[in-house]
Amino acid sequence: MTDAGTAEEAGSVTPDGAGAHAADESVEPNPLADRRFLVFAAGNAANNVGEALYATALPLLAYQLTDSLVVMAWLAAAVPVSDLFAPALGAWADRRGVRGLIVQGLLAQAGAALAMNLLLLGGHSAPWLLFLCAVVLETGGLAYRTGWMTGVPAQFPDCPVRARGTLNSLFLATTLAGPLLVAALLPWVGYQGLLWLNLPTFFAPLVVWAVGVRPARPAPASPHKTAPASLDKTVPALSHEGGRTDGGPRRTAPRWVKRRAAGAQARAGAEAPPSRIRDGWDAIRQDKRISVMLVADMVLSAVCGTGLTSLIVYHLRHGWALSGQQAGLAIAGMNVASLVGNLLVSQRRRLRPWTPMTLGVAARSVALVLMIVPVWPVFMFAVVLGALGQGAVMATVVMARVRYLPPGVLGRASGLIWLLTGGAALLSPVFVSALDDVVGTPPTFLVLGIATTTVLLHLRLTRAAWRPVPRPQEPARRTNEP
Repeated sequence: MTDAGTAEEAGSVTPDGAGAHAADESVEPNPLADRRFLVFAAGNAANNVGEALYATALPLLAYQLTDSLVVMAWLAAAVPVSDLFAPALGAWADRRGVRGLIVQGLLAQAGAALAMNLLLLGGHSAPWLLFLCAVVLETGGLAYRTGWMTGVPAQFPDCPVRARGTLNSLFLATTLAGPLLVAALLPWVGYQGLLWLNLPTFFAPLVVWAVGVRPARPAPASPHKTAPASLDKTVPALSHEGGRTDGGPRRTAPRWVKRRAAGAQARAGAEAPPSRIRDGWDAIRQDKRISVMLVADMVLSAVCGTGLTSLIVYHLRHGWALSGQQAGLAIAGMNVASLVGNLLVSQRRRLRPWTPMTLGVAARSVALVLMIVPVWPVFMFAVVLGALGQGAVMATVVMARVRYLPPGVLGRASGLIWLLTGGAALLSPVFVSALDDVVGTPPTFLVLGIATTTVLLHLRLTRAAWRPVPRPQEPARRTNEP
């Protein structure tokens, strides 16, 4: 047995690499056949609907209030800003478990959303106030996502990769409701009403939690020291029949003995080596496939991140002169395409990452070049094609992390990956806004398309990294034992 379970789960190899090939070719059951998964997914989906409402309504509200692409882009940049906390949250998940992250993250989101709604209701629409609320809200959302994403392998051990991919597809499916609800409800409740509708959805996962579908409590760490011998002499051990093992009469230990034993156990647990964030980085470096995808994901986050999304919404409103309702429908079409691309990867019985990753990046690159054509059907086709490719890339990346990263460092490794990709995504609104001011919107699409082709070159040059290799085990830790 390895730290990750069986040799097949850990991706161990024979000298000819057959073991890793078998691990990559492993087949998992469909998680939709598990009732607990369906209940968990239902609460997750309800929360996603509210997130989609918020993500669609907030940039459109910012455009209505400021008529500024810069404000729209920086509100969208609240997501990568919150990723700065990802390593710490990942270490929390690995060390203390995910239960606290889920509950506290949801409550933080609800509080920030309530504060933002009250500010807007009172006429306080300063961009910096909205940005501050958005950062708190997204940080709470990151804590919630870190909790449930890290807990998926333990909650659904029979199908961790497909469960993660299916939940990612479900996220995209439920986000379709956001633009559709915006288009349907905007004439009736306005942008602020849509933000109020988002507030109750944060409590749906808490209801699922209350009915008992939740991650298990982490097992207590094995102490490195045993209790002092004097304690063993004072309180003889009890047999499974309830009496003492030495045949004497059964008696209860005094309270001071129990407190002394509890203190010794606490001190022994405190001497256990901490969960180091560096262990997550070591796991990323050890598997070349994860490293290759990380570089590709960082470039895509910088080039095709929040800045590109805001630029598309801005061009729909400003360039094509669509109403907010029409722009919501266009965004819904983009989300449908992203869902289709995601499903094409997540519902496959086997994960072979290099092919969908390459095809998805190629589709995104071609789509950006086509967006310069001043013909409405061509532009919408390009939007749909790019979303299709991006959905395939997203599913490939999230499923590969669960497949190749050791479970014991999944939280820390994922946190570091979110930090790096979030830092790259912070460049997106700055780069896109500055480029749009200099050359205009259509040439900006062309430059972004050319920049995306560098990812294709990177994948081609690192093709050898996808040969069968062993899955890295959790890094060894030092203890105080001799």
